[in-house]
Amino acid sequence: MSTPMTQLGYQFYRSGGFKNGHIFCVVMLTAFMALFPACGKKGPPIPPTFVAPPVVKELQLVLENNIMTLQWPVPRWEEKEDNALAGFYVYQSQIAFSDTGCENCPVRFKKTADIRIGNNKTDGSYEQRLEKGFRYSFKVSVYTDNGYEGETSEIVTVDY
Repeated sequence: MSTPMTQLGYQFYRSGGFKNGHIFCVVMLTAFMALFPACGKKGPPIPPTFVAPPVVKELQLVLENNIMTLQWPVPRWEEKEDNALAGFYVYQSQIAFSDTGCENCPVRFKKTADIRIGNNKTDGSYEQRLEKGFRYSFKVSVYTDNGYEGETSEIVTVDY
């Protein structure tokens, strides 16, 4: 007693449908693609001994008239000849007082300065003239000669 499906399968087999292993190859290829969809996380290569640059701490904001000055100590870093601290990025957010109605909205920062360390390896600073009617927020990160950037500092904010 055979069903129509088994009869159809038998006719397919007898007519040479399984010759040359085509079905076997298709099944194996499908199984391989299902089991191994990717070979790992994609991203830029990172050396195995990579140590992230340090975080800028003790960021201070001084406001004198309409001139704002950011000051911070250069973080300690065990420099290697090919991976020395090279400079700092200053990020700024400027929001008009009329736009500050959203308390939980994320603050958007843009990179406003690239400050090279040079010979001064003890402290960093950045000055900017402020306009009235805005809330200014700043944060700073350090980067190395190889282009690796550390995490950003805490955020300092001033209303002017």
